[in-house]
Amino acid sequence: MPLQYSFEITPNIDQDNLDGLLKLHPQFISITDRNHDVDNLVQSLKIADYVHAHSDVDVMIHLTGIDKGYATVKQMVDLMITHNINDVLALRGDKLSQNDSAITFSHADELVAFIKQEYPHVNISGTCYLNSSDEEMHWLRHKVSKGCANLISQFSFNVNDYVDYLNQTDVTTPIWFGIMPVISKIQTQKMLDLTHATTSDKLNDLMNASEEKFGEKGVRYIVGMINKINQAGADHIHLYSLNDAENIKKIIEQI
Repeated sequence: MPLQYSFEITPNIDQDNLDGLLKLHPQFISITDRNHDVDNLVQSLKIADYVHAHSDVDVMIHLTGIDKGYATVKQMVDLMITHNINDVLALRGDKLSQNDSAITFSHADELVAFIKQEYPHVNISGTCYLNSSDEEMHWLRHKVSKGCANLISQFSFNVNDYVDYLNQTDVTTPIWFGIMPVISKIQTQKMLDLTHATTSDKLNDLMNASEEKFGEKGVRYIVGMINKINQAGADHIHLYSLNDAENIKKIIEQI
């Protein structure tokens, strides 16, 4: 099967970069936002309307559950459907306060089950984690059994994490492997500090080298990772675009 790719954007993307990404013809674009609520969902829906009006690209909206009750989830999914969005990435989300006690959806599988029960036609995706423990794999299988039809993985800067996951997972649900572009030293170091993602000797050498042509070398590094993941058997790649169409174009053109 030919390699397929999708992009993640944030709601503050400008029109030039959105147009640039659409010209690359991804399978879908996912719109992320930390703990989407009804108000900031409106901005994502404006983007979705634009995508639908100017392309045949599908749109997926991220939806967190830990900060919402049944009524709010229904309100938001109903609103998505009126904008011809039938793809949802169901996430647990970040706890807004350590004192939160009245939580309806403590885990993503509960949100998946609720959406599937209320909206059987909605396509539900979820997340998976490279280097998963046995317990994490147990809950992933449980989430899939509740109605999660696709998975998007966390990212790593080490291709071995993807290959090992491919070789070890027994989940047959399609997995879109998340890839974080290497654009600059500052951006890459920020991602490493925030996520503690594993890296590789090759990237460490790149981080220790001159800033000159870092972007070009970073593109080649990511292209090499994607090709190796593809050779290992993966044919779905999800690129975290960072709202930067030009950099994503450079990667796509070299795959």
